Amino acid sequence: MKKENKSIVKKEVNSFQNELQAIKNTATDWYNIEYTNSNTKLYSVFAKLYTLYETCTDTTTDANKQKSKWLKEQCKKKGVQFGKKPIIQKLLINYAFFVEGVEYTKQQKRISSYVRVFTTATATDDVRANNIADWIVDNGGIENIRQQTSPSAMTKEQRIEEGTKLLNRFETIGTVSNDKTSQYASNKADEVVLLVGVLKADGSVAVKHTIFEKEDNSNIKGSTVIKTALCNVYSKHKEAEAKEAKLQNAEKEANDKAEAKNNIILNANVEKVEVERKVA
Repeated sequence: MKKENKSIVKKEVNSFQNELQAIKNTATDWYNIEYTNSNTKLYSVFAKLYTLYETCTDTTTDANKQKSKWLKEQCKKKGVQFGKKPIIQKLLINYAFFVEGVEYTKQQKRISSYVRVFTTATATDDVRANNIADWIVDNGGIENIRQQTSPSAMTKEQRIEEGTKLLNRFETIGTVSNDKTSQYASNKADEVVLLVGVLKADGSVAVKHTIFEKEDNSNIKGSTVIKTALCNVYSKHKEAEAKEAKLQNAEKEANDKAEAKNNIILNANVEKVEVERKVA
């Protein structure tokens, strides 16, 4: 390469590097300002919706039935199509994120992603309105969560229902009674109750507090923490099942390998006997 050509090449490469660096600076500014601010505002919407969602989880009340009915009617007016019983998460997201004046089909993919993320958040035991934004960031953002979750994932309501069924099937590991449980025994029998205690050095638990879903003459409800506990019952059961299945698969794999090794040795011995017989 001639000396003047080297100079031209160097100049072109330097120009390329400078232009690319300028683009990178613009992209970095966009990420630090527009992108970050945009996501912060988006995640704040999720947090506000989560707060509303927590007021709608009891689907048996007349107020929540009317909320659900109104949401469904409003969404249908926008052209949103649902099954017979759309979950409240789907109704809230579709109502909040539908952009007026834009065909629903053009925004359906985006809204479906939001529904998937919001439903997953409400089904995750330790996610609440005050930390859903951090949870989304920690899990790689909206799209990453959408890709990692299944549309058939169980909702929080389903996990509560399954947790209740499991709790009724579990073996009783101990019984405790106090003035409060005796007080409500006649009209709250078979309800789920939480006992809050402290683990002692000898392995026993000192029960300090009793939580009911509702109590007479009190505005403080225990429904949220009880539902969280029931979700935990379900999640821990599924975790134990997964560990057991993994252990069984490992044992089966080990047995299969041992059997295959034994078959190889057996076949080798048979072949050796055949060879010896032919030689004899």
